[in-house]
Amino acid sequence: MRRRFFLSAAAVCALVLGNSADFAFAQESNMSADEIVRLLSGNTAEGVWDGTAYQSYFAGDGTTVFAPANADALSGKWRVNSDSDQLESFFDAVGWTGYKVMRTDTGFAWLKDGKTYPFAVLEGRIMEF
Repeated sequence: MRRRFFLSAAAVCALVLGNSADFAFAQESNMSADEIVRLLSGNTAEGVWDGTAYQSYFAGDGTTVFAPANADALSGKWRVNSDSDQLESFFDAVGWTGYKVMRTDTGFAWLKDGKTYPFAVLEGRIMEF
């Protein structure tokens, strides 16, 4: 009797956990060009990229400021490509670079070269670095 209960309980747990994983995955989705513009225009993104904290402001006129912690800020340009639904940023050192923007179950993330980089959006220009 105990063995039967244990096996039944294990099967239910496996089913629930399997469905939870599917649900969490289903919450992640690429944002459209219009959604990206509404999310970023006039706001600041804040996160960690390859171990370095940063803030990046996206002005409504297409200019951007990328400020890594403990380093000089960089000025550049940004746009959203409606054909690829990607944010594209330009800095003199690297040229134009595209990023998918994802909505996740915990907020937002950049997707670049198969890696995700979570970030938060702060309303307005918040540059503390």
